[in-house]
Amino acid sequence: MKKFLLALLTAATAAALLCGAAAVSTYSVGYDAPAGIITIVVQDSSAAVVLQAADTDHIHADYTYTSSYAFESSKLYDFSVAGSTLTVTKTREPNASLTIKSTDTRACTLTLQVPRQTLASLTVSTTNDNITLDGVSAQTAALTTDNGRIEVTNFNGTSLSGTTRNGKITLSGVTSQNVAATIQNSGTLKLENISANVCNAKVQNGSITGSVVGDSSAYGFDLTAGGGRIRVSDSNDRNFLLSGKDALQQNAGAPQKLSLATQNGDVDVEFVR
Repeated sequence: MKKFLLALLTAATAAALLCGAAAVSTYSVGYDAPAGIITIVVQDSSAAVVLQAADTDHIHADYTYTSSYAFESSKLYDFSVAGSTLTVTKTREPNASLTIKSTDTRACTLTLQVPRQTLASLTVSTTNDNITLDGVSAQTAALTTDNGRIEVTNFNGTSLSGTTRNGKITLSGVTSQNVAATIQNSGTLKLENISANVCNAKVQNGSITGSVVGDSSAYGFDLTAGGGRIRVSDSNDRNFLLSGKDALQQNAGAPQKLSLATQNGDVDVEFVR
């Protein structure tokens, strides 16, 4: 059963009050989804989206926004449930007529606390802000933002894809059969101990760096660094080193694939156990 909880969280520092500055207000609205949700679709814009694994039997959501983003008691999102699917849709953009005070920012964050289970599907999109996944797992996950970062930590699943324009992607502790990352226009990709049978990444005007869990001999490589350098090493095999400029291909028939491409950036990856 849906439950909307509206709470006003106002904060004003003593210093601001003494100086006669207007108080900066933050508003928060909460929602509880029924148990049994296995598919999540978030269609957001002009806001940050955070999904966190939590010790709960159902999804709890809340969105927090500042007084320069929208008026108090504004309904910014629609929460709907159809079967086992939760869809969260942004219904109102920031109010441009509201003045941004010197101590305020026009900001909105949607946070979902998700049970520690593997979702069937997760789709998240937003603009002009970041997407964060922390400990949330899904069979398939697709994350898309524009002018924002994507950060994924401790994800397990079959397929994970992240796409951004003008932003950084960080994948840490990711285990997935297929991993795909695309950065358009400008940004960097950082891989931190990811484990993937197939990893495809493309970055414009930025580098790809980090570490891959596995044995380098089990991978086929298709590496491109337009205007940059390529270096792939193995912490457990001192005899393994791929190094060069522009493009390198090796071991095409291997069961696992590492395909990394940059424009105006380097590729620097190390295999670890």
